[in-house]
Amino acid sequence: MDNTIAQGKAINPVKSKSYDKTENGTPIIMPGQENDKNMFFKLLSAQMSNPDPMNQQDPTQYVTQLAQFTILDEMMSVNDGMEYLIGMQNGLLVNSALSTATSLIGKNVEVYAPIEDGDEVGDTPKTHTGNVEGVHIKDGVVYLDMKLDETGEIKSFEYGSLKKINEKNTNLEEKGE
Repeated sequence: MDNTIAQGKAINPVKSKSYDKTENGTPIIMPGQENDKNMFFKLLSAQMSNPDPMNQQDPTQYVTQLAQFTILDEMMSVNDGMEYLIGMQNGLLVNSALSTATSLIGKNVEVYAPIEDGDEVGDTPKTHTGNVEGVHIKDGVVYLDMKLDETGEIKSFEYGSLKKINEKNTNLEEKGE
């Protein structure tokens, strides 16, 4: 009997292999995983420090790769800046729409009803009229809270579904002004 087994130590003759690194210890990046500039520099330095003697590369190829990477890095920075500006612009648009929608409180308006199940393509869009009782934002969209003339119930409609602002002001008419 083997002494290592008798002493309670098990020896595994099959060397365990890590599937997230190469034999040299380099991390393996799977499709869809994040790549960054540090990985590029690691690969470039590994390529430069371990040249293939059978396949000598022209030194200008390294400069070309570095230039291409620099351009890519700058494009990514511009993309990040654009995403920030788009976010700021969307915030400004929502605030502007909220401000305009707030000015409709107390006014009688007409809105397009949202498309419902059973509506056929080509149907004339349904409309609702009512007084704007309030406004709110949900998921970046401005909504008008309306008291419907037909039923008296309060329903929310997207500000973008506003069709027209009616001349009559029901709140003033109700008060006898």
